[in-house]
Amino acid sequence: MSIKIIMVPIVGNRASMTALNRAFIIARRFGAHIKGLHVMERVSDAVSFEFHLPAKMRGSVQASAEQSALSMADEARAGFEAACKEAGVTLSHRPIPGDSPSASWHQEFGHVEDTLIRHARLCDLVTVPRPVIQSGTSRRSPVGRAIEAMLCGTGRPVLIEPPAVRTEQCEHVAIGWNESTEASRAIAMIWPWLINMGAVTILSSKKREAGAGALVEYLAWHGIDANVAFLDGKGDSVGEAMLNVCAEEDVGLLTVGGFSHARARELLFGGVTRHLLTHANIPTLMVH
Repeated sequence: MSIKIIMVPIVGNRASMTALNRAFIIARRFGAHIKGLHVMERVSDAVSFEFHLPAKMRGSVQASAEQSALSMADEARAGFEAACKEAGVTLSHRPIPGDSPSASWHQEFGHVEDTLIRHARLCDLVTVPRPVIQSGTSRRSPVGRAIEAMLCGTGRPVLIEPPAVRTEQCEHVAIGWNESTEASRAIAMIWPWLINMGAVTILSSKKREAGAGALVEYLAWHGIDANVAFLDGKGDSVGEAMLNVCAEEDVGLLTVGGFSHARARELLFGGVTRHLLTHANIPTLMVH
């Protein structure tokens, strides 16, 4: 399967644009269509009216909030279309002949996470900015919660774009391999990349050396040459060790299976997934 539809949630801030710029690069590589999606949340979906506003006042508050949301959507759309024009990407709601990249704008009212999940299920890839932990707390940003929702609820790969990263074509991919179902699924999801990459590196712990060798053999049957880099255990976490190797090997794209351990969705991100979501300094593709 090739990559033909890329979804980019657009909020209208600079972080959204970093994810959109990455989508432009991928769309050029695969002749793909970019779906810019802006979700507007109604007051009734986000706020409880348990404080019993009079019905007339409640309607006025909702109408004012929706008008404000539409104005913000207009600004986000203008930024999206301007970025597409600057990147030379054609705006079109229908497939265009050839392999030229295209893009279209979509906006709707709804619960943010539910709407993102519904649209992402019919896309080949989602690109998002790297989330941040809110200052002074252990809570994730709304972007972080949305990423978790899409990873757990869509079965689609999510590409996390860090701030200030080089927005250029990636030619060297690293695969985090722990022999899990999620890691195996991640390999299947990045197949369009793998067959065109200049270099493929498998990241593995020494105790999984046999499994890493089996993956090298598997890829070789598909005409893909890969080498293995073992994590040296330096640093406080496996995630940190993976990023250290990526820096040493000049890797441009890291691929991992997200949430390899059983967990309740309400819990905070944990382990390798959490570290990469908040510290990755290269584009990182996750699959659950």
